[in-house]
Amino acid sequence: MDEQELIRQLQMGSREAFDRIYELYHVQAYRTAVFLTGSRMDAEDIVQDAFVQVYLHAKELKQPAGFKSWFYRILTRLAWKCGRKGKREIPDEDIAVRADRADEGDCLSRLLGKEEQERIRRAVKDLDEKHRSIVVLYYYNEFSTAQIARITGCLEGTVKSRLHTARKKLEKSLADEDTGKKHGGSITARVRKNDIPDRSGI
Repeated sequence: MDEQELIRQLQMGSREAFDRIYELYHVQAYRTAVFLTGSRMDAEDIVQDAFVQVYLHAKELKQPAGFKSWFYRILTRLAWKCGRKGKREIPDEDIAVRADRADEGDCLSRLLGKEEQERIRRAVKDLDEKHRSIVVLYYYNEFSTAQIARITGCLEGTVKSRLHTARKKLEKSLADEDTGKKHGGSITARVRKNDIPDRSGI
C-alpha cells in the first residue's frame, strides 16, 4: 500500500493507517524537533502533539500527496512555540548522523569526521530560529525551497534568501572556529562531507 492510500485510510479514521504513518515519520520527526528546540524531552512531547493533531485533523488535508509538508508544518510550528519558552539545550549526542560510517576509513578519519559533525551541529544550533529552521528542513529533511515555503508560510524567495544568509553565517562561524586550523571550504562542501546531501542548486 502506498503512502497516499495510507493517508486516505487515515482520513476515513483507520487506526492501522495511523500506526503505519507514525512508523514512517516518527524517527525523523523526533530528530527534527530536537534540532529545532534543543531538548529531547520537549521533542518527544512535540512529536506526540503533532501526531495527535494529524489524527484529529487528517480530514482537513485536501490532497494526500501534500501530507509530508502538512505534517512538518504542524511539527515546525509546535517546535517554534515550544522553543520560545526557554533556553535551548542541545544534547551531547550527535542526532544529525544519518548514516553509519563505521566501515569507512581508518579510526583517525572517523574521529575527525565526528569532530567536524559536532562543529557543524554547534554552528547550526547558534543560528536564530528562522535561519536554523530553514537549514534543518533543507539539509536534514531534504525539502525543496518550495516545500519549505509552504511549511513556514513564507514566500519561496524569502526561503532562498534565508538559506543564503544561513550559509554565510555558518561559514563565518566555522571560519572563526578554524583560526589556526586548515579545514577550509564552503559550508555546502563541509555539510556534504558530513552525511548531509549537497543541495546547493536552488
